[in-house]
Amino acid sequence: MNKTEFLIGRSGLDLQDDFYPDDLPEDWRFDYYAAIFKTLSLPIDTDEDLEQIFSDIAEDEENDFTLVLTIKHSQLTDATALKNALNEVQDYSQNFILFCEVDQTPSTAIMKLLSGYKVCFQSSKTLKLDLQEAQVADIILSFNQYPVLYAAQVWDEKQIRTYLESIVNINTKTVLICKFAERETLDRIRIIAELLGF
Repeated sequence: MNKTEFLIGRSGLDLQDDFYPDDLPEDWRFDYYAAIFKTLSLPIDTDEDLEQIFSDIAEDEENDFTLVLTIKHSQLTDATALKNALNEVQDYSQNFILFCEVDQTPSTAIMKLLSGYKVCFQSSKTLKLDLQEAQVADIILSFNQYPVLYAAQVWDEKQIRTYLESIVNINTKTVLICKFAERETLDRIRIIAELLGF
């Protein structure tokens, strides 16, 4: 039996299509978003209040929410910059997955800095790391808990179906971040995933 489960979300809380009620306070956006979607991607150096978001995730024991913090390639190749970024979130290391798109294997020193964290790298080639790997279309995901698939393009229904079917063999909980998607697209992806039996 297939155990693939999709957690579908987007990058950032700035949805444009009248997603939030007009009178919703700015600092309640995460709670409103998390009631509908089960994952969110934010830059590790986001302007959002990460402490409040971590607190909200910890308080909500009923919902299994997955936060993905993205690292820029420039941060991943600079140990000092990475260490500074991680210092801001290290107390919450079990509450998020670090994600980075890479074109080469991170150095041993960088991997040592990341050793206590849940990580996922997305690459066009196999990385020689001590991590699980999964291939989706032309993308290699290297991860130690859940694979994170980060897509920047907007799809129609046929493309969504093809993409979801190509991920099905991962056979685990899979985070799918659609970078620029608005609510309508996210809902469509979720419905198609349910129709396909996930």
